[in-house]
Amino acid sequence: MTKRRFSKQDWVQLGLAELSAKGAEAVKLEAICTAAGLTRGSFYHHFADHEAFLIALADTWFQTQTVDVATAIDPAADAVDQGAALTSAAMAIDYRLELGIREVARRLPAVNAIVQHTDQFRLDVITDLYRKRYGLDAATARSFAYLEYAAFSGIILLDPDMEPERQKMLAALYEASMDKVLGAGARP
Repeated sequence: MTKRRFSKQDWVQLGLAELSAKGAEAVKLEAICTAAGLTRGSFYHHFADHEAFLIALADTWFQTQTVDVATAIDPAADAVDQGAALTSAAMAIDYRLELGIREVARRLPAVNAIVQHTDQFRLDVITDLYRKRYGLDAATARSFAYLEYAAFSGIILLDPDMEPERQKMLAALYEASMDKVLGAGARP
């Protein structure tokens, strides 16, 4: 029986799944070929080298766990609904993949650059929401966005398998705290 030929996207999807499940060791060349049940030749048919594969993983991670999440925000919605949509979409991402890609980024400068770009993109989205929702100046909005993103990142580090109900409760507590501190946020 002949095996189905892996496409480049098949390699990337397998890599993301392995990275999420097992961490950075699982996307080393030998490990990923073993997981695919394929040879290095099959791998190199799609990627110039292992670094190109890891960059493809990071690019796909950026698209699915950042750009796609940001598109959950309806530009026509009010700031409260935009924030709720972003929170809901962010809670649906793969937290273990977040940890894995950052582990790879510590080892590979090209992936680190994608992670840094991703963090800035995410901070820009959150900053914009703080400006809209609370009428803050850019610097103050950025500071609050940074605190929220740090809290989100910290949750991923502390409990990447957190139950959705606990995530929702913590998100609601954080939002209520911000509304109390910043005084706005209630629907007009």
